[in-house]
Amino acid sequence: MAQPKITIVDVAKKLNVSTSTVSRALNDHHSISEKTKQKVRKVAEELNYSPNNVAASLRSGKVNSIGVILPKINSTFMSNCIFGIESVTYPAGFNLIICQSNENYEKEVLNVKALIDSQVSGIMLSLSNETIKTNHLKNVIDKGIPLVMFDRISEILDVDSVVNDDFKITMDAIEHLYKKGYKNMAIISGPTHIYVYKNRLQGYLEALKTFQLKINDDWIFEGIQTKQGAQRITETLFKGKAKPDAIFCTGDTLALGVMQALKKMNIKVPEDVGVIGYANDTFAEITQPTLTSIEQYPQDIGANAASIMLDLIENKKPFNNKAHKKIYIKPNLIIRESSNR
Repeated sequence: MAQPKITIVDVAKKLNVSTSTVSRALNDHHSISEKTKQKVRKVAEELNYSPNNVAASLRSGKVNSIGVILPKINSTFMSNCIFGIESVTYPAGFNLIICQSNENYEKEVLNVKALIDSQVSGIMLSLSNETIKTNHLKNVIDKGIPLVMFDRISEILDVDSVVNDDFKITMDAIEHLYKKGYKNMAIISGPTHIYVYKNRLQGYLEALKTFQLKINDDWIFEGIQTKQGAQRITETLFKGKAKPDAIFCTGDTLALGVMQALKKMNIKVPEDVGVIGYANDTFAEITQPTLTSIEQYPQDIGANAASIMLDLIENKKPFNNKAHKKIYIKPNLIIRESSNR
């Protein structure tokens, strides 16, 4: 014969307290003392009680879920962001509904609509590389749904966000090249309407000004997203009369394309040309020469974004009537052979 299911009423009777006290204790509510919380947890464990999340969702009109929209789930960076987010949300009793825009604006809009219709407690988002208009996100804000952006954010919207300090770390990378004797530096960048690439380009330009180095417009390439694109640019660069002696790339895949093209042209790295990438992908340690790159901390980005989201959900303040904050995570320059002449 099946044993009757233990309910919150059984836990409350055992402790001689109200069911609301048990509920708040199990949800770590601030109004319940730590001593009471420990007692409730102990009895709940002894009775083998598990909360009925479906019933709780029906009562509140919200599911204990947070929507997360990523450009690409199979990105190492984004999957580590998810790891950081889940490390914070799971202990707090929230499940994640993960969506992928696949770098497509229209799919991102559909993802947002689906999450709103699912009555998620909040939405966390990193923009697709096609996203320029933000009406779909304005709709999230207007509905009072907490919205937190991370990595690729919109500067049009006043929302909480967590980002890399791309500007400062790029300046550090250019300073490293300068101290190694490189003076003529090119940049190969992703699309600069995207927040991260825009700041990396600005860091490059500011560093050149700081060290009084020439800014050559013919050595600034934007909107490059593939290894093949970086290869073609490198081949073109070194066919001209004025040749750079260093190339900063806003992604490691671009840097790999640069080094492959230089090798094909018998140009030595780092003796003739220094190369720096961005992301510290796993292959950076095994290229020949090994690739100087910038280590990001996506788990920290995810965990910080999730902590902000939980605060928004817990405080239950009108989302569009609060001061929003931006948290910067400091990346780290990993110096290897490709820039260390």
